[in-house]
Amino acid sequence: MTSPTPPSPLPHRLFEQQVLRTPGSTAVVCGNVSLTFRSLNDRANELAGRLVRAGAGTGTYVGIGLPRSVDLVVALLGVLKAGAAYIPVDPSYPAERIAHMVAASGMRMIVTDFARRKAFGETPLLEIGQTAEETFIPASNRGSLEDPIYAIFTSGSTGLPKAASVFHRGFSNLLDWYVTELGLTPRDTTLVISSPSFDLTQKNFFAPLITGGTLVLDEAANYDIHRISSLIRTHNVTLINCTPSAFYPLVEAAAGNGYEDLGSLRFAVLGGEPISVPRLRDWLQHPACKAEVVNSYGPTECTDICAFHRLHRNNLDLHPFVPTGSEIPKVTVTIRSEGLDVLPDGEIGELCIEGIGLGGGYLNDPARTAEKFVGSLYRTGDLARRLPDGLIEFRGRADHQVKVNGFRIELGEIEIALSAHAAIREAVVLAIGDRLVAFVQGEASAEEMREHLAARLPAYMIPAVFRAQDQFPLTPNGKIDRKALLNDAASEEQGEITAPASSLE
Repeated sequence: MTSPTPPSPLPHRLFEQQVLRTPGSTAVVCGNVSLTFRSLNDRANELAGRLVRAGAGTGTYVGIGLPRSVDLVVALLGVLKAGAAYIPVDPSYPAERIAHMVAASGMRMIVTDFARRKAFGETPLLEIGQTAEETFIPASNRGSLEDPIYAIFTSGSTGLPKAASVFHRGFSNLLDWYVTELGLTPRDTTLVISSPSFDLTQKNFFAPLITGGTLVLDEAANYDIHRISSLIRTHNVTLINCTPSAFYPLVEAAAGNGYEDLGSLRFAVLGGEPISVPRLRDWLQHPACKAEVVNSYGPTECTDICAFHRLHRNNLDLHPFVPTGSEIPKVTVTIRSEGLDVLPDGEIGELCIEGIGLGGGYLNDPARTAEKFVGSLYRTGDLARRLPDGLIEFRGRADHQVKVNGFRIELGEIEIALSAHAAIREAVVLAIGDRLVAFVQGEASAEEMREHLAARLPAYMIPAVFRAQDQFPLTPNGKIDRKALLNDAASEEQGEITAPASSLE
C-alpha cells in the first residue's frame, strides 16, 4: 500500500479528508452507539468550538476524563481541532493522583461527562454532550507538526507520576508507518480493549479514522475473554493491539473451537512486555489462523514504537526469543556503553533512541528531562544488543523500572507510597514473574497496606503479594540486596499472599 501524501499529515486533518470520502460510513462503534464519519466530525467540531471559547489552543493541554466510549473519540478529535494537546486522565484514579496530574501538567481543563464530574474535584471542567451556541469551523492552520499532540503520565521514580509529551511530527510518522506496514484499508476493523491512558492505545484511535476503517471500542471496564471474543466475531475485527498478557487468554479460549473466534484477525500487535512463542505457537500454525503477530517496542517518551518485528508461522523458530526487531522509518536505535559510546554488534548495552519520534520530555520537569534526554537521544534504561542479522534483542532493564502486564512501573514510586504508612519502616518492591511483590518491615497488615496504596496509586501498581521481613539482606556496600530477595521469594513461602478476587484473576 502506498502511503498517502496529503497537504497536512496531522491526524485530525487526515480524518477530515476521510470524512469527505466516506461521510456515511461507520467510523466508531461502542456498545449500542455508533457514529458515521460525518456525525463524528460534526460532534468533534462542536466540542472544538466550545474548547476554543474556553481558552484551549496551541500550546495548551486539555485533560480527557472519559472511559472507552464514542464520547472519548469525539473528545480526542475535538481537542486536536481546537489546536490543543490532550492528556488522558482515568476517572477511577485516586483523587490525590488526579490532583497531582492536573498540577504537574498545567492542563487548562478536563473534558468529562456528567456522571464523572465529581472525580476531578475543583479542576475546571467542560462537560461533553452539551450543545454549542454556534457552529465552529476549524481553522486549517490550527496546529502544526512542531506542536505537542498528547502527554501520557508514566510511573515516576520520585514517588509521583510524570507526564511525557509527544509531538505531532512523531505521531504522524508513527501513524504513517502503522497504516503502511499493516496495509490498513476501509475494509479493516480495529478493536481497542486497552486503557485510553496507555501509550499504545493512541495510534489505534486514529489509524481507522484516517483510512476509512471502523473503530470498535470495548465499552466495559472489566476484562472479559468471552465478551472480547464476541466483539471480534461480531465485528469481523482484523486488528487488535494490546499487551501479550491480555492476548494470551483470547488465544487459549479460542483453541476450543479451532480458533474460529480469531478467524477474522489479520494482525495482533503486541507490546509492553516480552512475547512467549509457546503460548502462540499452536494458534499461529493452525490452518484457521490468517494473522501475524507484530512485536512492537518503544517507550512513551519516544512516541510508542521505535522498533518492531513481524512474527508468523514461517519464522517462529529463527531465534530462541522474539526479537525487538528493526527500526521504523525516521527513527534510529543504537546500543551504547555507560559513557554513551556506540557498541559493536553483539555487545550488550543501553538501548538509546534518536530521530523524529523523540518527544518533548516531561512537562514542567526539566531535571528529569535532562536526565533521560541527552543531546539528540533518549536513554531508555533498557539493555539490548544488535544481532548479526541487524535485528535488536531486548535483554531486560538496567534499573528498577519494570513492566508488569504491559504497564511501565517505577518500583520506587510504590516503595515511597508504602513507606508513607505510619506502621511501615521500610519497603522494597520487586517484579517477580507477572506480579508485584512487596517486602515490608513493619506492623501493617496486607489489607491495611492495600487500602493505603489504593488511595494513592492506580490498581495496576498495587502489589499482589506482601511479604513480612524481619530484616533486609544487604550487599557488601550496605545496600539492600534485591537479588537475594528474589532468590528468597522463589524458595520460601512466607508473609501474606493475596487471594484472587475472582476466577478470572
